[in-house]
Amino acid sequence: MIRVASVPADHPYVAHLSPTGETPGDGCDEVIRLPDPPVIADDGSTRWWPPRILDPAWLREHAGEFDVLHVHFGFESFSPEHLREVVDVAHELGKGVVVTVHDLRNPHIKDPAAQLSRLDALVPAADAVITLTQGAADAIQARWGRDAVVVRHPHIVPLDVMAALLLDDTSSRTNRADARSSDDSTAAPARNDRRRIGLHLKSLRTNVDAAGALDALALVADERPDVEIVVTMHRAVADPTDRGHDACVVERAEALAARGAITLVLHEPMDDATLFAFVGGLDVSVMANVWGTHSGWIEMCHDLGVRVVAPNIGFYGEQHAPVLYDLAGRGDEAEDGAAASEDATVDARRLADTILVAVDQGRAAPADVAARRDERDAGARVHSEIYRASIPTR
Repeated sequence: MIRVASVPADHPYVAHLSPTGETPGDGCDEVIRLPDPPVIADDGSTRWWPPRILDPAWLREHAGEFDVLHVHFGFESFSPEHLREVVDVAHELGKGVVVTVHDLRNPHIKDPAAQLSRLDALVPAADAVITLTQGAADAIQARWGRDAVVVRHPHIVPLDVMAALLLDDTSSRTNRADARSSDDSTAAPARNDRRRIGLHLKSLRTNVDAAGALDALALVADERPDVEIVVTMHRAVADPTDRGHDACVVERAEALAARGAITLVLHEPMDDATLFAFVGGLDVSVMANVWGTHSGWIEMCHDLGVRVVAPNIGFYGEQHAPVLYDLAGRGDEAEDGAAASEDATVDARRLADTILVAVDQGRAAPADVAARRDERDAGARVHSEIYRASIPTR
């Protein structure tokens, strides 16, 4: 048995690195992942970040409980010097160190150097490096001279939910959030044959150009009155007392809703079941990111059979072939796969045209459940092999 201190452990991606248990010889009992040491937030709730595992003192105190340290994400709270110490201490304790490069650019931080400087501390010193696409592996080789093992992103939506979609795809499309009410985002509206486009702005992550995306949707509404456009954002964004408030975005969205171009839904953060039901009721999901590397959102939409319109950034194009559009002011592609320009924005006309192409293509087919299961089990086997090889021989 291999015991892994995973940073983090409580995340759908990491949970789906474990085998399904449905494939003989899949190594179900070979790997266990320690639970995240809880961090108490200011409101008294518990969370996993900033990860306590990435503390040399924690590693020393719990050295007898794990064999491998596996770093995925959540390390932006620590300096490169601190991360170097973490890796050094893990090695001193005789532990293997594995790094999965999810993000060559941190989606929460505008400065690309912030993520790269931390990866400079982690990637060269790791015993093994993993990433999600061949393009990212090529970028890792170019910058650090490391050969990363490519293990594709596992499914996000639970396999039984995906199976239900395949059994009754028509029914699943009617299980839509009530986009006609800003007060109740869970009731199912009456079925209609209008194709539905969704833009989920959530809490306006740093790498999202909400204004540009809203301008694009206004063009779509003018040119295709036969489609239904739903825009969702967290209620806090519209609250002037909240630190995440963005008056300009809210005013623009409310103006579009007032003239009937979109339906605006303000909601509390959705749990997974609500999110899957809502997104699963879309025909097209629009992403307005202006930098990034890989996307769990694309994976979720693939599982649900929702076509994705995504910016041509990072390695999104290697994840289930979304319909891509080019950003404005992007500049040349940087070696790390991110936009060379830090001032890239959504070009409303380009995005609108791409949305119209996706609408005409129609909804995608839900993912093949057996293929997703096999992909997950294969990924679990690869991880088990990498963990075993990373542990120093004693």
